[in-house]
Amino acid sequence: MASPAPIKSVPLQPDNWILAAFSRLSSEGVESVRVEVLARDLGVSKGSFYWHFQDREDLLERLLARWTEDELVWLDRAMAENQSAAARWALFVERSASTERARLEISIRNWARQDHAAAALISAVEQKKARFISGVLRDTGFTAHAADCWSEIVQLACLGWMDRTTRGAATESLGTTLGELLSELILAASARYAAPDR
Repeated sequence: MASPAPIKSVPLQPDNWILAAFSRLSSEGVESVRVEVLARDLGVSKGSFYWHFQDREDLLERLLARWTEDELVWLDRAMAENQSAAARWALFVERSASTERARLEISIRNWARQDHAAAALISAVEQKKARFISGVLRDTGFTAHAADCWSEIVQLACLGWMDRTTRGAATESLGTTLGELLSELILAASARYAAPDR
């Protein structure tokens, strides 16, 4: 019989547990984010967990807070930077098209179906993301009303793309990348909704 893996002697920090929790959340959902599972992943005893967290709920709250903070900080920076609309759009597409981020975002949205706190935080992120996208579209010539409407459509298209790619479903008919899909969407929309004189 094989001997158990040695317990690490270096004390872990809260971030070690949070990163391990994000990994589990992305790959198997919130149900898999359990103290004993994370301790096994990290090669430590469960007792180490309680130096940093009161319980599993405490960890889950901090996990949600970290995700929300990361999203809002990124959006704040992207909105504040003095870059062209095309550059801001490219940053948004690059971030949205990350397969690793897509898995995490889909997992968090699945979590939000059963958790009101998660749903409220996702809503706050979506609202700020809508303002960011709308600002980019206004800077490319969309009217304010059209930019607001299409920012919602862009978010829905991103979610659909994330869902398909994380399930391994084919996306060739929509374009090989999220960037291509969104470019086609915005080009088609701009022909009709761009402001004539900005």
